[in-house]
Amino acid sequence: MNMISAGYSIHTRPYYTNRNQAIEFYLIRLQMEGVCQSVVNGVVYSIQPGCLLLCKPGDYYNLMIPLNKHEPPRSADYYVTIHSEELWIRQWWELNGQRTLINIGMDEALSSIWKQLVYENRRVKDSSPLILEYLSRVLMLHIQRISQSGEHANTYKRSVSNQIKLYIERNATERLTLKDISASVGLSVSRASQLFKETLNQSIMDYAIEVRLSMAKERMLNEGVTLHEVAYLCGFSNYTHFNRLFKSRFGMSPSQYNNLMRTNSPY
Repeated sequence: MNMISAGYSIHTRPYYTNRNQAIEFYLIRLQMEGVCQSVVNGVVYSIQPGCLLLCKPGDYYNLMIPLNKHEPPRSADYYVTIHSEELWIRQWWELNGQRTLINIGMDEALSSIWKQLVYENRRVKDSSPLILEYLSRVLMLHIQRISQSGEHANTYKRSVSNQIKLYIERNATERLTLKDISASVGLSVSRASQLFKETLNQSIMDYAIEVRLSMAKERMLNEGVTLHEVAYLCGFSNYTHFNRLFKSRFGMSPSQYNNLMRTNSPY
C-alpha cells in the first residue's frame, strides 16, 4: 500500500502553504473543527466542519488558515494522501472524484474509520500495509456511499445542529450569545440559526431556554435552594425573566410548580 501520509492536524495559528507546483498524490481532507480556505486550481473554497476536499495528482492545492479578528484561529482536520500509482484509488476517482468539495457532514462512522487508519499508519514496529490498504478502501467506499445516497446534506445539517445542542448543554449556565454559539461550529450567526431551525424546527435561543428551564425544574427539587438562587444557577439574568419564561412554558409560576411538587412528593 503506497500511502504517503495519514493523520489528524490542528492549527491554532495562522497557516498558509505556498505550493507553486501541482501535487503528485491523491489528497482526501475532512474538516472537523473551525474554518479555513483552500485554493484548488485557482478556485477559492470556504471550508467548514463536515466539508470533504478531494484533490488529485496534477491539481494545484494550497491551504489558508487566516487570522480571526475576534479570537485565535483554530482548524482541525483528518487527512490522507495516497500515491498516484495505486490502481484502486485511480478507479475510485474516475467514478467519484468529479467534485472538489462535498458537504458530507460529521459522520460518526467515517470519523471512526479515519481514526483507525491514522492509528494504523502511526504504528512503528508492526504497521501492516494490508490493513492500511483495506482501511483506506473502506474509508473511500464509505465516502462513496454517503455522497451517492443524497443524504450528506441532511447529515451535515444534523451534525451542525447536534454540535450546537451539545455546546448549549455544556454551557447553559453561562452567558450565551448567538455569536459565541455560532462560532463554536465555525459558522456565521445567520447560517447556524438557519441550519438549526431547519433541522429541529426551533430557534437556537429557544433551545437554550428549554435546557435552562429543564435544569431549573431539577434544581427546584433540592431543599434549601431558593427560587432566586435556582434562576441564577441556571443561567437566567434575573428572577423576573426566569418567572416569565417558566410560566409561559409550563402554564404556572415557579413557586406554584415548586409547591405542587413538594405537595405530591412521596418523601
